[in-house]
Amino acid sequence: MTTPTSLQPLFKRVAQQDRHDDLLAVIATLSSKSLDTVYQQAETLGMPKVGPFYPWLDETLLGKLLAANNLKGGAWKPCTSYTELPEIAIVMTDYHTEWEVGRCVLYHRNTGQDGKSAQPYVIDPYPHADPKLYLRSGVGDIAKLRPAWYVGVTELYRDAKG
Repeated sequence: MTTPTSLQPLFKRVAQQDRHDDLLAVIATLSSKSLDTVYQQAETLGMPKVGPFYPWLDETLLGKLLAANNLKGGAWKPCTSYTELPEIAIVMTDYHTEWEVGRCVLYHRNTGQDGKSAQPYVIDPYPHADPKLYLRSGVGDIAKLRPAWYVGVTELYRDAKG
């Protein structure tokens, strides 16, 4: 693994707790909130408290959940490389085309202030991975998690009247 010791990720990893809450863990990571808090937000927005919740995490609920955390996301878009992604994205990896399922990680390009240099990395919420793989950086390391779909994420800015 080539993760440099000097890498200071902008985001602090939140581990998923259930095999289907990777997307919620990524949102918790993006928003610096606990996974329990993001669960509560999702339930307030219509995700059921009991039963399978993952079918409810469509683009509409994802958009509302991101907005509740002062973030904005678009539609899921296909991709084959991290070079296609915006600065920050929720990325679906390990995608199974027949079942139409995958798992989500957080991608950050971490572009330098000069606008030219970048230190891309991925934060993986999967709790059963080797802890050395929770944070992957560099093109070679992150490419081992093949991207299939992504949602670009930006911060919502409030107007001056707040």
